[in-house]
Amino acid sequence: MTDNPTSLGFDRSRPAPGAPPDAVFFDFDGVIADTENIHIAAWEETLGEIGWELDDVDCSPAASIDDRVFFAQFLASRGVTDGDIEGWTARKQRRTIEALSRDPRIFPGVVEIVRSLYDIVPLAIVTGTWRENVETALRTAGILDAFLLIVAKGDVERPKPAPDCYRLALSSLGVASFRAAAIEDSITGYNSATSAGMRCYLLGDRLPAEDRPPGAPVLESLADYRRVLRTLGFTYLQ
Repeated sequence: MTDNPTSLGFDRSRPAPGAPPDAVFFDFDGVIADTENIHIAAWEETLGEIGWELDDVDCSPAASIDDRVFFAQFLASRGVTDGDIEGWTARKQRRTIEALSRDPRIFPGVVEIVRSLYDIVPLAIVTGTWRENVETALRTAGILDAFLLIVAKGDVERPKPAPDCYRLALSSLGVASFRAAAIEDSITGYNSATSAGMRCYLLGDRLPAEDRPPGAPVLESLADYRRVLRTLGFTYLQ
């Protein structure tokens, strides 16, 4: 968090149509980094220590739900009532960090977008994953310092789709909701950002058209970073 969140002064007046935002917020898993297989593999290895040999299908829910929820559900499905949820979740988290340290799996175009914008507008990560995951991946990719703020798991009581995480980010940066933009890959994230009063772009290559809310703005891919900058309104960076 910033020590003086109102000192940045980005809340001026309502933007003209097509004007670039005064801050850009990114989700992490599925937007910045392709972490799905990392989470699945980490749980496969961790559960293998216990003696359960599982495949990708068994562990696939771990890519989208909280680690402790996933492990609690796993234990319940096997009739275990006294498992060390915190302990085994911590083991899985250590494996995740090790994997992100080796290869953060940053999506194509992300580094170019971040490097184009970091000294133009405040950039922030707003995610439901562990802060250590985010910092490790961004540090390994060489772009951690470009982000002014990270709102992560534990920073708010209600995770997405509640708007709390985005509201916290907006207030911390001193940016009005109508002057900020978010980039998300899920309906859960989209609902969180829009409930906070923000414009939210969905990634078209992550979410099929039939699953998107009508009229939701779309970035087809981050790989074409020049097109992304243009769509966001930063035409002068082209």
